[in-house]
Order: sequence, then C-alpha cells, then structure tokens
Amino acid sequence: MSKPKVQVSPKDTSPKQAEPFTNDSTSTFSDEEIRVRAYQIYESRDRNGNHADEDWSQAQTELMELLGGK
Repeated sequence: MSKPKVQVSPKDTSPKQAEPFTNDSTSTFSDEEIRVRAYQIYESRDRNGNHADEDWSQAQTELMELLGGK
C-alpha cells in the first residue's frame, strides 16, 4: 500500500509589515516599571486589600503624568 499524498503549500517568505508604534502608557513604560510603581502603591496602603488592577492603572496614570501626558 502506498501512503496518501499530502499537498503542501509553499512557505510564505514575503516580509511582514511591522505594527505601527503607538504612544501610550504601555509602549512608554515597561511592565517592570509599572509593576514597581503599582507595588509601591500597594505598600502605601499597608498591603491592605487586593486591588491589583486599580494599582496597575494608577501606576500607569502617575507615570504618564510624570511625562506631562494626561
């Protein structure tokens, strides 16, 4: 018995277009910088409560304000 033939499409070698750069808080600051500030905010509340999303958002906002963006 012979094996069934499998049709293989040619590999796409065309260059990929880069994603456009957006100037927002996620591209301005690394996750590490935001994480450090968010942890500082958490510590300033004496480590009370679980508000990770709010802390992260506040950290992004504060870091953007440091650059003059609002």
